[in-house]
Amino acid sequence: MLCRQQVAELSEYEKQFAGKGGRIAVIGPGEAAHLPEFRMVTGYRSDLFADPGREAYRVLGFSSGIARLIGIKPLQVAISAFKSGIRPGKLQGNALQLGGAVVIAPGDELRYLFREKHAGDHPPVAELLGAISDGGQTG
Repeated sequence: MLCRQQVAELSEYEKQFAGKGGRIAVIGPGEAAHLPEFRMVTGYRSDLFADPGREAYRVLGFSSGIARLIGIKPLQVAISAFKSGIRPGKLQGNALQLGGAVVIAPGDELRYLFREKHAGDHPPVAELLGAISDGGQTG
C-alpha cells in the first residue's frame, strides 16, 4: 500500500520532471502481469518495470525484512495513505522489500540515492526534482 502511495504522488509530478529534462521510471518487485492494475490504482503513466528477482534492489543496496515494516512511523504513513484514498491491494512480489529513489544523469552519473529505512520512508519529491538540475545528493 505504501509503495502505491509513493507512486501515486510521483504521478502528479510527471510534467515537472519532464520540464526539467527528467523522466520517472518505477521498478517493482512483482510480476509484469500486475503492472496494468498498478497503473490503474496509482494513475502512473510513465515507465514501469517488473523485477520479481529483485536484482535492481540488490544492486542498489535496498533493504528488506519484517523489522523494517513494523513500528510507529510505518503505521503513521499507512494511516495517512489510507486517509488519502490508497487501499491495500493484492501483494505483488516480496512484501518485505523496501525501496528507494535514484536520480541518474546522462553518462551514468549518480546524482541522488535514497534508501528507505522503514516502510513508507519516501524521499521528498522536491529533492528528486532538485537532483535533476542541481547535481544532487546521496544519502
